[in-house]
Amino acid sequence: MTDCASAPEGGRERLLDAAATEFSELGYSGASIAGIARRAGMSKSTVFHHFNSKEALYLAVIGSAVGDFGQRIDHVLGDAGSCRQVLARFQGEHLRQLRDHRRVVRLILRELQDPALERRKPLIIELLSSNFTRLVRYLEQARASGRIRPSVNCHVAALALFASNVFYFQHAEDLDRIPGEGFEGGDQAFVDALVDVLINGLLPSEPSGDQT
Repeated sequence: MTDCASAPEGGRERLLDAAATEFSELGYSGASIAGIARRAGMSKSTVFHHFNSKEALYLAVIGSAVGDFGQRIDHVLGDAGSCRQVLARFQGEHLRQLRDHRRVVRLILRELQDPALERRKPLIIELLSSNFTRLVRYLEQARASGRIRPSVNCHVAALALFASNVFYFQHAEDLDRIPGEGFEGGDQAFVDALVDVLINGLLPSEPSGDQT
């Protein structure tokens, strides 16, 4: 067994990767520090050198994925372009993030439903909410500058963007089996269609007659 105490940065990343695998395969309750140490090729004492508990390591795994996406969001939302272009870039980046961290994403989605994690749920939600808040603030700025209509509920719009991507990430293969052309074209076609619906809505731009 190779102990990584002499290479703290590389060791920490290897530890987080091993922990992500352990937690995603076994869940929080089934995972163990001993199992994570074996996967990482280090001793339990080295694990505890980096993290003082299994819970701290679990939250660090989630926090690492959230922080990585936060950096990507800041870049995407800070780029110039129309609201449509920025939101399309955001959705594409979000899908890439979900796939890059699929073990952690599936762990979060599964275990947020686990009653055993009820005590830790506020901490998990706090980590996840930082990136949601980033998107809400962008939409609020777009609303204030007149790039989207003043009556838009920015929290609901952000939820629609995040939730649509998460559902698509979970069920893309199943959606491809639905008859018709609705989900053909891959990720980019999905992103473009979603942003089109969000920006332009469902009603015609110049409605004729009664709309109900």
